[in-house]
Amino acid sequence: MSHDSRFHLDRAGHSITVCVGGARDPVEVLVDGKVVATCQKRRRGVTVLTAETPDDEPRPFTLRVDWSAATDGGPAVLLEAEDGRTLIPRVSPTPSRTPPRGASPTRGPLQRLLRLARRPTGRHSARPR
Repeated sequence: MSHDSRFHLDRAGHSITVCVGGARDPVEVLVDGKVVATCQKRRRGVTVLTAETPDDEPRPFTLRVDWSAATDGGPAVLLEAEDGRTLIPRVSPTPSRTPPRGASPTRGPLQRLLRLARRPTGRHSARPR
């Protein structure tokens, strides 16, 4: 599933991530990397999801994905737990480490220097004397 927006928060020793996909994808809630709740989203209004942390004594929390509160076109995500409310920040997607097929790898400064060292430096350097 490709994600248009991803929100992440570390809270009480747990990693909470909310993934909001494309138009037909559901909203997913991950706690410590495991999907704990999904819901089909709406582009208007508020989508509400409930989940809990996997502790010895599970702590429930509610996530509100609010499409009307967004200023940049994406939603705003609010976490409501027993200790209060927290706005979950949006995180930028992580770039892939491998270049796509057919793309030339980016050259670093060392590769540029080595390429320049192999190149002849002037008009007369290639002619034997």
